[in-house]
Amino acid sequence: MTLFHYGRTCRIAGALVLMCLGLPETVAAQWVDLGFGGGITSYRGDIQVPMSGFKPGAYGAIHAKYNFTPHWGVKVQVGQGQVSAADSVSGDPKQIQRNLSFTSSIIEARLGVEFNFWPYVPGSLKRRSAPYLGLGFGRFFFDPMARHQGTLVALQPLGTEGQGLGDKAGLENLGLEAERYALNTWIFPVSLGFRRNFKGNHGVGVEWTYCFTGTDFLDDISGTYFDPSYLRLYRNTIAADMSDRSWEKGLTAREPGSQRGVNAYNDAYGSLMVYYHYHIPSRRCRIK
Repeated sequence: MTLFHYGRTCRIAGALVLMCLGLPETVAAQWVDLGFGGGITSYRGDIQVPMSGFKPGAYGAIHAKYNFTPHWGVKVQVGQGQVSAADSVSGDPKQIQRNLSFTSSIIEARLGVEFNFWPYVPGSLKRRSAPYLGLGFGRFFFDPMARHQGTLVALQPLGTEGQGLGDKAGLENLGLEAERYALNTWIFPVSLGFRRNFKGNHGVGVEWTYCFTGTDFLDDISGTYFDPSYLRLYRNTIAADMSDRSWEKGLTAREPGSQRGVNAYNDAYGSLMVYYHYHIPSRRCRIK
């Protein structure tokens, strides 16, 4: 096939695709974005705090995105952040007396699809910016920790709500979790963002993401108080102390079986990020 016929074939094929998509014939076919960014995180779970007590964590991520039309693209992203919260700044007297807290690092990997609400084309003077919506799924790793007499300790191995003790003598009928909760699970992120191409292949954007998770233990809080005497017997004193921290306030220990958290819904976290991305044009057939 001659170059003339090849080029003509490309133009015809591209025009047909664009007609099907309802897009003008002045856009590039596909391109790849490589980017990185940073911002802050937030958390939603069993420790509720007002804005005055909100303590954002740091967040950073890298991504690669394949744009197969000016409206649609698929993105892979890897990120790392930190979330934390404390009853002591909640403003709620009951939460202050409960006196629980946590901090956790987060490592996530996610895959999603993004839709630009209007066409976005790198290098175009008319289509150089667009708001967008993203939906996806992924996996994240967490590890809640808290301070015990000044030392940061991991909470999951302690089984603060009796996890992993269901086979012990006298505890068989309490309905305890057979194992400690997993430190990794699925996430389902929903994103809203705005991107802009500012010079040639360079672009910037801002993105807010809310991640629904598959765990209610991001903060190590979910159900009811467990008898601290069994935690001392089968675990250690630290496990008993971290299960019910009202002793730090000089209060009487809570009754085993009384409410410690709310397990009606799983925990979640969010991120707000500003990022830079570099456009790599595809070598495939283009629509000029």
